[in-house]
Amino acid sequence: MFSNKFIQRFLKACQVVVLTGTRLKTGNNFDIQKFPSKELLNSDKQKFWQEFNAIREEHLAMEPNLGYYALVDLERRFEDFTLITTSIDGLHSRAGNSNIIELRGNILRNKCLDCGHTFQDDSLNFDPHCPKCGSANVAPDVDWFGETLSSELLTKAQRAAAEAEVFVTAGFDDPHTDVRALPLIAKANGAYLMEMNRERTAFSADMDESVIGNPAKLLTAIVLILEKLQ
Repeated sequence: MFSNKFIQRFLKACQVVVLTGTRLKTGNNFDIQKFPSKELLNSDKQKFWQEFNAIREEHLAMEPNLGYYALVDLERRFEDFTLITTSIDGLHSRAGNSNIIELRGNILRNKCLDCGHTFQDDSLNFDPHCPKCGSANVAPDVDWFGETLSSELLTKAQRAAAEAEVFVTAGFDDPHTDVRALPLIAKANGAYLMEMNRERTAFSADMDESVIGNPAKLLTAIVLILEKLQ
């Protein structure tokens, strides 16, 4: 399943980065085309939050699969572990990971459009206010309105990639050019690249190793291998 070279690099690594996407999750992904629009948020705030909170309520019924818990185990094993994700579902934090860079936001988090403060909100409130400044000018902290990625988060992800000794992609499928460049940044600085996905992708050729299969099961297999060897 995994090469001996990868296992040895993984065992010796201190700095590990894992980049995940929507294909890690079991079940259906969010269709952002069905999200209520920014125009609705401006014209009918109550209707917007009713529709958006219905999506949040559906999300709260989802549970992390074993792949998410495998990543929690990996974070505990390595001295320097960074999890980068383009998924907005927030399942990584629900599973227990802490050092997470959520490049496209989190569906359970809001952002104040006046002061920029972000805050967790799973209360399904139809009239959320910023807990920092009190403003009602609040929107979900997710990237589906066409905004560019946060330069701060992207820089943080690029720095982590540049310092990685092993860089793993798991269920990653994001087309954004800057995000797809992260493994290449890692490779340029000497990292070993491992891809785990359900099928070959446009960037499989750039990887040192690519394993086709269910990424959640593959991550779990890595943890089991490490338990035997460490």
